[in-house]
Amino acid sequence: MPVSDERDDVLLLDVPSTGDYLSVLPTATAAVATRLGFSLDEIEDLRAAVNAAVALLIPTAPKHADAGRARPFRRRGGDEPLRCRLEVGEETLQIVLSRPKGEPLPDAGTYQWQVLRALTDEVDSEVEGGTTTIRIRQRRPATEADAETERHQIN
Repeated sequence: MPVSDERDDVLLLDVPSTGDYLSVLPTATAAVATRLGFSLDEIEDLRAAVNAAVALLIPTAPKHADAGRARPFRRRGGDEPLRCRLEVGEETLQIVLSRPKGEPLPDAGTYQWQVLRALTDEVDSEVEGGTTTIRIRQRRPATEADAETERHQIN
């Protein structure tokens, strides 16, 4: 479901594509989801989904014996930032992660894709004009006002 361009509820983030900065994306997603009334379990699912999408967009750096101190979440950095767009619609939260000049995405049967499909309502990807994009859509939880309105509707 598309998000209206008329809404002001859009958060744009460009972060360097290295492990030291990528943790900002699931944290920002959790903050927005909290504001929208998602449950703690739903928030953790969204965090895990964003982490899985990041892992697809930015491959893990190869390990070298002479690389010095090991850093478990080090990602192969690039000049291009990872872009995140959090769009709050009336019925959905859409998270769009993209990387200009990104590498082709791994096969749809990989663990990260399985995580994305299991934890989200909808996920799709595309490579267009040299930009690799993953879109995650999650239905917003019903609010107390929505529940009250539904109780008083005449069917």
